[in-house]
Amino acid sequence: MRAVGWSATLLAALVVAGCGRGYEGGGELRARKKVLDREVAGLRDAVGRLERHEPLLPETDLAVAIDDTLLQEVIAAQLPFENEIGDYRLTLERAEVHFRGAPTVRLHGRLERRGRLGLEAVVDVIGALDDISVDSARGALAAKIVVDHIGIEKAAGAEAVFSGSTLDEVARMIRLQLADKLPPIQIPVKIQQSLELPAVTNGPVRIEGARMPIAANVTRVFAGQGRLWVAIHFQPGELVKTGDAPEAQDSRAEDVEAGFDAAPSAGKPSAKAERP
Repeated sequence: MRAVGWSATLLAALVVAGCGRGYEGGGELRARKKVLDREVAGLRDAVGRLERHEPLLPETDLAVAIDDTLLQEVIAAQLPFENEIGDYRLTLERAEVHFRGAPTVRLHGRLERRGRLGLEAVVDVIGALDDISVDSARGALAAKIVVDHIGIEKAAGAEAVFSGSTLDEVARMIRLQLADKLPPIQIPVKIQQSLELPAVTNGPVRIEGARMPIAANVTRVFAGQGRLWVAIHFQPGELVKTGDAPEAQDSRAEDVEAGFDAAPSAGKPSAKAERP
């Protein structure tokens, strides 16, 4: 009976270990499938537009192109991301960004858990940039990272106690709670949201100062060949007076000429953008 009991225990341990490895491998496959699904969906949308003879981006909007290497450096500059999730501490220290049909983001770091069942592991977070929009408060583009999968690798400590399926369940729990804990990504693209028209105060003609608000919003995003293309639509608003001009007074011919010479430079734009 004792030999039978030990045999049953050993068989159960082998089954659990085998299921753990299979579940863990399935998690990695699901992560790869999610990345491929995003990339294929983006490419299918682009191909569909081209087959319908439609532009990839609206022709009336301004298109901004951002290299994946630049955005990788931007995210890396904001690292590390440190989060306390239950009994676990997640620290993300390195980033990879790839634009191939989808704006894929991978974050690498470590996971720690203190206590009787301690855990130290290398983690791989797989996700993508999402909700790319104009941050009106900062006057720039911003995005958030959605997390599709977290893989736990090279675990020490609890690995001797937990099966692979248990580690995957821990990864799933962390992924669900990590969604709202990652900070927004600030994309270095300045968005001007108003146009200032200075008052003309020299010469016989006086013009009041005014301000024109400009509403800006992202209309379409496409990732391909290492670049993220963002289409931005600008809608000018009504002019708002910002100041009264003084009354016109008698002036010399030199003052009139100076007033006309200064007017164009006052309204000269500070930057220009080119379409791809």
